Amino acid sequence: MYFSIACPHCQKTLKVRDELIGSTARCPHCRGTITVQRPSASETEAVPQVASSATEPGVGATADQPPSEPAAAVSRVLSVTANTNVNVGLFILFGIAATVVFYLVLWPFAGPPEKRTYLGRLFMGGEGASMATGLWVPYAEVFLFFWAVGMLVSKYFKIRRQRRALLFDVLPTDIGEKITTKNLDSFLKYISALPRDAVGSFLVTRCVRGLEHFRARRSAADTATMLASQSDLDAGSVDSSYTLFHVFIWAIPILGFLGTVIGVSSAVGGFTDTLSSSSDMESLKSGLKNITGGLGTSFDTTLVALSMAMMLTFPVSALQKMEGDVIGEVDEYTNEYLLRRLEDGRGGPEQQSFGPGANRIDIQEVVNAALTAHRAELESWGNQLKSLGSTVAADLLDSWKKIDDRETERMAQTEAMLGRFVGQLDGVGEQIGKKVEEGWLQVTDAMHAKHADQAAQLNAVLTHSRDELTAIAVDAEAARERASQTMAQAAEQVSSFSSTLQHGLSGLAETLQKLDGKTVTVEMKPRSWFGFGGGGKPKAGSNGNIKYRS
Repeated sequence: MYFSIACPHCQKTLKVRDELIGSTARCPHCRGTITVQRPSASETEAVPQVASSATEPGVGATADQPPSEPAAAVSRVLSVTANTNVNVGLFILFGIAATVVFYLVLWPFAGPPEKRTYLGRLFMGGEGASMATGLWVPYAEVFLFFWAVGMLVSKYFKIRRQRRALLFDVLPTDIGEKITTKNLDSFLKYISALPRDAVGSFLVTRCVRGLEHFRARRSAADTATMLASQSDLDAGSVDSSYTLFHVFIWAIPILGFLGTVIGVSSAVGGFTDTLSSSSDMESLKSGLKNITGGLGTSFDTTLVALSMAMMLTFPVSALQKMEGDVIGEVDEYTNEYLLRRLEDGRGGPEQQSFGPGANRIDIQEVVNAALTAHRAELESWGNQLKSLGSTVAADLLDSWKKIDDRETERMAQTEAMLGRFVGQLDGVGEQIGKKVEEGWLQVTDAMHAKHADQAAQLNAVLTHSRDELTAIAVDAEAARERASQTMAQAAEQVSSFSSTLQHGLSGLAETLQKLDGKTVTVEMKPRSWFGFGGGGKPKAGSNGNIKYRS
């Protein structure tokens, strides 16, 4: 809610909200600082007199005093578009100037290219960085950032001006409690005397357009519709004024990512060229140094861009909320002090019979007097309907009681039948339980007997298998012993055969010495391994007795 106070410096009437009690504000008329306090009852009564004396001559004129200047001309002067847009072209120059100043201040702290400080690498690139590797990106980011910052500062001051304009008492009550076509020019005259800061504010523009529409249409309902559409237009204008800021918040990170892509691609291409052209380690180190410098610049651009976008996001959101609150307060003011006070005097065709000075209150009194008889008749009909309603209600109550008694009796009978049925079910349940128990015992005994037979059969099978495994083990032991004996005999025979063969070879050597040029025919008798067998066809090379032929 709003209340009126008088500025202690210029004695102008101001409209302030309850939320501002105890805070400090600046008077939009004289720019003096005031502390907002709710006035006492005596001060409240004196405020309209102060406002009337503080206005220009003719501003506080009553409905019978014609304005000194045509109100239409005043409204045309004040009907300007209210917005908080800023001059984009002007702040391009501001962004360029701020960028130059920033780099001039940064230059002493950045250091030479081969020994850049961290701050210098972020905004001016490190050693080996060049325009081809994305060195131009930080300069573009700084320019866009200062461009956006300049526009934000200008928009902040415009919004402060809009908030100061909310303190103007645009529609003072000392001119008239109601706003009619008679005192409309007086209100417009008063508005024209407000300071220049009021011109172009959302509040003054909204009120002036509402008054102009009311003058043209002479309808409070049409004026309310127009003000609602004007509120939507103002809200749309506020939203569209932040479009360029959202573009900045989107474009700066995109520039950072673009610098990263350029730097990485240049570094990869330079690394390939270095590998193909380098013949010694020193040139390879130099090439790698340039590559790493380009990579550092590329990633630093993304870091700077994301930081700048974050620094812009918070103030943009805060300003957008602040301006939206201004639009909301303007809507509240127009609903409270403009729409509620509009008096168009419309009451239908019969208004013409009351003369040109009739208003809605007079018409309402005549209509109420004419409807008195009808109201009395309607009251009698209402009393009859009340008595009829009482009778109908009593009859319905009796009928409901009878129905309730019958339903209660039926419920008792149903409960008795259910009790008997439950008793029968209890007996049947016991019989079923006994039969189920007997059947379960029989099944259990049969399963136990079957399991016992299966266990006995399994035990017999296990016993037979154990006996067979024992016999197999005994046979295997006997076979092992026989194999051991056989191997021992074979070893003895091999040893005997070896000694016999050695003896034969010795005799053969002696015989060869004796022969000395004689021909010898050797016939050998076949023998099998280990001295067994024989009797086959003689084979050359086999063991046998040697016979000499001359």
